[in-house]
Amino acid sequence: MRRRKLIYGTGTLISIISTIGIIIALNYLMFRTDIRYDVTEGKFHTASTQTIRVLNNVKDTIEIIGFFKDTGVDRSGFQDLSKEYSRRNDNIDVKIINPDKEPAIAKKYGVNEYGSVIVSRGDKVVKLRLTDPITGGILNNSEEEITNAILKLTRESEKTLYILTGNGQRDMGNSVDAEGLGLLRKAIIDEGYNVKEFLILRGEELPREDSILLVAAPTKAFSLNEIQYIKSYLDKGGRAVFMIEPRSGKEIASILKGYGFELLDDVIIDPSSKLEGGGDIAPIVSDYPYHEITEDFRFATIFPYSRSLDVVNGVYKSEVLANTSEYSWSETNLELFDEGVAQKEDSDKPGPLGVAAIGESGNNSRIAVFGSADFVSNVFLEFSGNRDFFLNTLNWVSGDENLISIRPKTFNTANLAITTKQVNLIFIFTVVVIPAVILFSGLAIWWRRRVL
Repeated sequence: MRRRKLIYGTGTLISIISTIGIIIALNYLMFRTDIRYDVTEGKFHTASTQTIRVLNNVKDTIEIIGFFKDTGVDRSGFQDLSKEYSRRNDNIDVKIINPDKEPAIAKKYGVNEYGSVIVSRGDKVVKLRLTDPITGGILNNSEEEITNAILKLTRESEKTLYILTGNGQRDMGNSVDAEGLGLLRKAIIDEGYNVKEFLILRGEELPREDSILLVAAPTKAFSLNEIQYIKSYLDKGGRAVFMIEPRSGKEIASILKGYGFELLDDVIIDPSSKLEGGGDIAPIVSDYPYHEITEDFRFATIFPYSRSLDVVNGVYKSEVLANTSEYSWSETNLELFDEGVAQKEDSDKPGPLGVAAIGESGNNSRIAVFGSADFVSNVFLEFSGNRDFFLNTLNWVSGDENLISIRPKTFNTANLAITTKQVNLIFIFTVVVIPAVILFSGLAIWWRRRVL
């Protein structure tokens, strides 16, 4: 009996030691080789494709300094995030400093509060504040903030988006109303662009270099002078983005036809979109013909109140970038549409229908055209892939193809609300009941074996 117990005990001991040894060896290997596996559903702990592309273009030393206390959730969160940057590019130098212990460095950068992060390249410095005052950790969009800071520091030339005004365009300073474009403006600034308003009637000259003209859903007619100015800008190599809604922008539609874009006088109807969270006049789009902009794009977009567009022979080499489903159609009976009725007739053009198109000419001029402005409004900008789709198109128009990517994700935490009674029950079961059951079960087994 003793011999049998000795054999069984020795075997068990060897198994335990072997298991512990394997675990230690695997942990050491993963630590030395920095092997990581992100098991979160949205891959929130893995660098986004935008961050990776930005880091691939970093050739000079970028210093990231985080000012945190020696202990804290925000410090550990920043440490985990910043490792992704230094791991992917040796030119990223990350430091974490306690400002109380090294006040000289904090004074140098004007840091006077915990959670501040300095991103610098030579004499250029961007200051961030990443601690979330509510949770105590770092902000959900910390990766986006750091990546945008690196982007601003490494961009060789500053590019400016000029918002055309004076024709009843959407308000890009309004971040509150559903139809405003204030959130889009912020997203464009975060992408590294300067944003300015531009009024043709002032007689100002729009720079041809490093500039993009944005025409966002005009509702008033353009004068002959304005039309000629826009046409001259494009003919001389200008770059522009047009968002022309149904039943508006007739003069712009006429100009664009000469460049290879035909905007139909219609409203897109797609009943099938209701099955996917859209609506009859809010088509869900998931059909993207192959292009540099859509190469790795796997997200749905929504284009509320959109007109259809197509490409025709023109000055530009143009192509459709996104199509609605085969169940959609082009509603041209707008009088009946105003009465709340939309019926597919034999004369209506069936889907798929284009809602976005791009084109370029031999003189480096580039144009993007959208049949909707609501898809980037405050209420729809964050729908699935809308923001990425627009910003990727904007980067292509500006010539920054290397920035076409999927941007950092926002981590939405789920809060669990429980009562005091539930807390007590959890405590009793986990701390008292379960350990007691295990203890008495062990004692019973031990006593039974001893008796036998």
